[in-house]
Amino acid sequence: MSDQDKVILVSKENEEFQVNKSSAELSILIKNTIQDYSIDQPIPLLEIDSKCLKLIIEYLEHYNGIPPKELEKPLPGNDLKEIVDEFQYFFINKISLEQLIDLTSAANFMEITCLLDLCCAKIASMCMDKSEEELYQTFGITDKFTPEEREKLKEENQWLDLDSFNMMY
Repeated sequence: MSDQDKVILVSKENEEFQVNKSSAELSILIKNTIQDYSIDQPIPLLEIDSKCLKLIIEYLEHYNGIPPKELEKPLPGNDLKEIVDEFQYFFINKISLEQLIDLTSAANFMEITCLLDLCCAKIASMCMDKSEEELYQTFGITDKFTPEEREKLKEENQWLDLDSFNMMY
């Protein structure tokens, strides 16, 4: 990889990671940064820790600038094996819930649509066909919503299917 074909990303811990430019450009943030500034400068991603950035780079390098097939929305079911390609399936299932949350936030920040969609699909598949109690367990939620909090959530998320929301809460 020549110097012109690589980008250096810097994590929160100030650790540098080299990735090929075509892979990195799946991130709209990186693509715009490369276009706006000299690419021989490291790109600071101070909101993203090294562990998460390694996962992102693994994902980006696998696709090498060519995004995977867009995921069907809404998901046709909760079995991701039938929805995503083999790489995505094993990639998203090898990480912990904490890493999934961090990766979702990082993919959103870096504007990596295909990775963000994958993370959201994983979270959605974890929620499908679960009772309120199962959701609390799955996501480690210990505090229940008060009636006021539930009303505020419904008001702030009017795009939700309110029948499903009311059944859950």
